[in-house]
Amino acid sequence: MRDTDVLDSPQQSGGESQPDAPPAEPTRRRGAAAHAQAAAAAAAAQASAAIPAPTPAPAPAPVVSAPAAPPPANDGLADGNDQGGDGDGPDGAEGGADGGEGGQEGGDRPRRDRHRRKSRFERRRERIERERAEMEGGGDAGEGSDAPPQREFQPRTSYNIPSDAPKTLNDLRRMNAGQLVDLAERIGIQEGIARQRKQDITFSLLKILTRTGEGIDAEGVLEILQDGFGFLRAFDSSYLAGPDDIYVSPSQIRRFNLRTGDFITGKIRSPKDGERYVALFNVDQINGEPPEASRGKVLFENLTPLFPREPFHLERGNGSSEDITGRILDLISPVGKGQRGLIVSPPKAGKTMMLQNIAQAIVHNHPEVHLIILLIDERPEEVTEMQRSVRAEVISSTFDEPAARHVQVAEMVIERAKRLVEHKKDVVILLDSITRLARAYNTVVPASGKVLTGGVDANALQRPKRFFGAARKAEEGGSLTILATALVDTGSKMDEVIYEEFKGTGNMEVHMDRRITEKRVYPAININRSGTRREELLIAPDLLQKIWILRKLLHPMDELAAVEFLLDKMKDTKTNDEFFRFMKRG
Repeated sequence: MRDTDVLDSPQQSGGESQPDAPPAEPTRRRGAAAHAQAAAAAAAAQASAAIPAPTPAPAPAPVVSAPAAPPPANDGLADGNDQGGDGDGPDGAEGGADGGEGGQEGGDRPRRDRHRRKSRFERRRERIERERAEMEGGGDAGEGSDAPPQREFQPRTSYNIPSDAPKTLNDLRRMNAGQLVDLAERIGIQEGIARQRKQDITFSLLKILTRTGEGIDAEGVLEILQDGFGFLRAFDSSYLAGPDDIYVSPSQIRRFNLRTGDFITGKIRSPKDGERYVALFNVDQINGEPPEASRGKVLFENLTPLFPREPFHLERGNGSSEDITGRILDLISPVGKGQRGLIVSPPKAGKTMMLQNIAQAIVHNHPEVHLIILLIDERPEEVTEMQRSVRAEVISSTFDEPAARHVQVAEMVIERAKRLVEHKKDVVILLDSITRLARAYNTVVPASGKVLTGGVDANALQRPKRFFGAARKAEEGGSLTILATALVDTGSKMDEVIYEEFKGTGNMEVHMDRRITEKRVYPAININRSGTRREELLIAPDLLQKIWILRKLLHPMDELAAVEFLLDKMKDTKTNDEFFRFMKRG
């Protein structure tokens, strides 16, 4: 407000001037009390102006409704502090009365707009006060509100942890959904826990159990993302990302020189404010060894590959029909540590059952081997059967999963196997099937513009070849064996192209015949087309001579007649040594 005279007159309201209302005396700079008195006088003048004076004229004077009285000076001060006025001295009062209600713009507008905006701001202030009262839990939520008073949410800081609560993350993950819900109710977690997914329930329990003094031990396979941090995935869920994964910071990855596929064991802590995952607190072991022992390991790419020299014995000697598959493979197409084998099979020829028999034989005869069964684009019931029949890591991505999921699972499995080979361990991967994996890569990789026969992109087969080519016997120690199935006779030109690309890359092949399968003869192995490169490195010389004589005997026969003859003679014996002694007598 300027240091000039201010004249308050009822003319500003648009009503008629009355002789009974004397004009306000011009005054010098006045305080807030003087402004309040002037505002009250102006309001009284407006109210009197709204009543028409009696006149003898026949036409009555128009009646103009007076606007509501302006607010008292203290309300103007309050609104002025919130929206635009200073609130100190006369200038603050003026800002509250004129500019405070409209954000420095209401003084030039009609009083009707200012009063409407005034009521809106009042409603806003009342709503804010009501919400503040609800948060504080103090009595009513405001005038005219029927809502019951609400108390502020206070998170629980103490829970009743039972003595039989799991001490490790693996024990927690092995529990079924009903056991997890029962444990959550015993602890005191009530936030709709029964309607959540199993991984969400596990995460809710982890947040509570990690606050105890003993803590929780966790383990998992590390997957490093592009941003530099990583997560510990569980092979029980086929490395599927979930809320119960363990966060690994970039500093820990750099400190211990961690890579994707490392199996890490350590302590975890509960998430802090603003964090979404349980974090790794301390690293105890890396791939089963202390963290210091893993720093000087030779990278897998720097290992020297050799031909396999140590065979896998697939014969169990129990005389069962399932053992015949392993016995035939030991004679016709032996498998060694570091083998890169291809099982070529048409649909419904029994390739999955052959992989299952091979897995059971390896677990029985070579318990020191780390066995991984990778099922890509398979049926869910076959995954369950494989998990229940073989004691191994069964990693799966069923046919209802997207192609990107197939690729992610395959990359995690091969990186996991490479890290184990770097620690001089023998690893076996049974892949079913490499044809479906190549199809997934063909869907995921960016288009190069060069398309081969059957719709295969020119760059699509490079990554599955890198997967299959990782199988080798390392001169420095350790081996990686990959036995993969390839589909043929499916009616798809793409499958034929994929098989032709992989046909010369392996050093061992087993061919299965549909004609033999149609006769219900299992295993439906085409003996004449199956074999292993450099088999003399895997078989003793005296046994090798007997196998060559057997091949010469079976070669003139038809494929069906040859396998029927071999199966008929093997059913009378339990081992291959007995079989050759029986053949020598016969």
